[in-house]
Amino acid sequence: MLISFPEQNFNNFIIPAFQINEGEIVVIELSGGALFQPLLSKLKSLLTGTVADSPIEINSEFRFVEQFRESFLNYHFAPVTIGKYHQKHANKDNPVYEKIYNTPSLARNTKVNTLAGDVRRKLELYTTLSWTNHLIFDLTSADPKGGTDLFGVVKQAITPNGAAILIDLCDEFKDQCSTFVKVNYIGGDIRSDSVKLISKSK
Repeated sequence: MLISFPEQNFNNFIIPAFQINEGEIVVIELSGGALFQPLLSKLKSLLTGTVADSPIEINSEFRFVEQFRESFLNYHFAPVTIGKYHQKHANKDNPVYEKIYNTPSLARNTKVNTLAGDVRRKLELYTTLSWTNHLIFDLTSADPKGGTDLFGVVKQAITPNGAAILIDLCDEFKDQCSTFVKVNYIGGDIRSDSVKLISKSK
């Protein structure tokens, strides 16, 4: 068992208990709209072990596939290229990050900010996989086909001893995962700036 997650209440959103083992993919379906990002942020903190006194049992470190961010100055005066992105973020001892170059027309001097959303997510995913095949990811900015491609990359990458948690807006991969977890709203007042974590065991 890599992670054991007891039932949690995020500001009137219930996340059921689940576990994840080697070779498995867990899909967590969150509500869309303004609360998706706050809920995603809370889940990321819990599942990567950065919450103090967390009730989550984590026996193997998971890494979140971070989205590319570029400063205003870089965007206008020194755009980050794929090569520069890899230089800063990739594990050079694991060449899996270079699989992004299998995408037609991409090269080391291609500017990251010119990439379509799904291609940029694939860049971020392969780069994360150069460090670990225990990961947490979402499909933000990817179109439906791109999301399917990304899910396929992850399924292949976690075999046989990896594991992944997809945090998604819908249930499109419900029948392709090991465990499907639907986050349910139980009523009450909600605000996007005040998603609070409360352990059900307390």
